[in-house]
Amino acid sequence: MKLSVVVPAYNEEKYIEPCLRAIRNQSVELELVVVDNASSDDTAAIAEEYADVVVREDRKGVAFARERGWRSAHGDVIAFTDADTIVAPNWTEKIIEAMQGRAIAAYGPVYLSDGLSHEKLLAKYGFTSFLLLNHLLGMPHFSGQNFAVRREALEKVGGFNLKLRSAEDVDLSRRLSKLGEIKFIRDMVVYTSSRRLRKGYLKFFWHHSVNYFSMLLTGTTNRDFEDVR
Repeated sequence: MKLSVVVPAYNEEKYIEPCLRAIRNQSVELELVVVDNASSDDTAAIAEEYADVVVREDRKGVAFARERGWRSAHGDVIAFTDADTIVAPNWTEKIIEAMQGRAIAAYGPVYLSDGLSHEKLLAKYGFTSFLLLNHLLGMPHFSGQNFAVRREALEKVGGFNLKLRSAEDVDLSRRLSKLGEIKFIRDMVVYTSSRRLRKGYLKFFWHHSVNYFSMLLTGTTNRDFEDVR
């Protein structure tokens, strides 16, 4: 089973090196694909030092970047994380373990790598409980920093919905759930930046709440996703 890891990146020179270093330090052999989503800084140059493949996607938006990434990869399983995220040392091991059976996808918790103590606790226990509850209700809820999918499953559902400016990860998980088994792995952990919280709690939770209920009730959302650096 060959594993590819896809990292979409737009002007991420501040964050991307620790992200890529953590992926390169995994014990599982993998292909690392970085998608330069029309960056104007040194993102691509830094990526070249670590990645097996660096591709440029000039259509701005994370759905375009993720789509370009997996279609440029060669793995049987495609894992996704974000450029401001650091994967745990055993992340790829847990992905391979999860995909040994009949599962077509797996995802796990997203903790914070920085921020205030109460923010870290809320991410670790609150968001993890939210993901687990949705999973138990039969509504898997991928978070873009931490999920993996079999290539053949991505091909069957047609990849990401390029009409969505946000929640493309959640949309994919809902479509995949009709195709086969998706696992929630508690110890498949990543640590992401708290930078979006710095724009204000109300703005952060309002965006994600509207997206969640829009996806739940209508199966789509028209909300944009503001770049934060």
